[in-house]
Amino acid sequence: MTRIFLFILFFVGVGMSSLAQQIAKTNSGRVVVLFDNGTWKYVGDKADDKGKTMTAAITAKVKVINAKVELKDAETEKLNFIKGPSAKLLKYFKHKNIVNADFNLVSKDGKVSLMIDWKVMTAEAFAYFGYIKEGSKISLELMGGKVVDLIYTEEFEPKEYEKYGFSTYKTQLNLSLEQIALLQSNIVTKATMTWTKRSEEYKITNPAYFVNELPKLMK
Repeated sequence: MTRIFLFILFFVGVGMSSLAQQIAKTNSGRVVVLFDNGTWKYVGDKADDKGKTMTAAITAKVKVINAKVELKDAETEKLNFIKGPSAKLLKYFKHKNIVNADFNLVSKDGKVSLMIDWKVMTAEAFAYFGYIKEGSKISLELMGGKVVDLIYTEEFEPKEYEKYGFSTYKTQLNLSLEQIALLQSNIVTKATMTWTKRSEEYKITNPAYFVNELPKLMK
């Protein structure tokens, strides 16, 4: 019976490994496994030898960037990071209430820019959200509670497509080396955007985005 039980555990473990989309480390040093279905779990919660061994093995795979990060000129592909309902739009629209944001990173001359293409499912984005002014920010809360504020240094107005029923904001902001180090070694649990007319928290579709994409800019 014991052999059968261990046999089943082995294949459950293999199945979980095949589902694991990503691994990442929290601010406190704990390791989490991210699955394709959007769920996650801590590794090594139990203080047994097996848990410690697994934690050590996975920790060895997590690359933490320090202040001496070396960047190369590169650009990543555009990927979705935010897609979910707006609390404000939900009050007025039953279906067309989604805010979407696609991210890609550009590294040039030792500086990293985050390009964000916002798409708001209303042709009157300015009326509901206003514009993005200098000092507007996206606050990203990391696993463990630390918050990284990504601040805009330029103003961006929406482009409204009345015929198609949506608006876009094509924007850019810069990442500091400190922010790069934090984002590259932690998953994001919350994202809050501060527009000129309101702040809203949005659903994250890709919590390991920076863990995956920032290393592509490193030498």
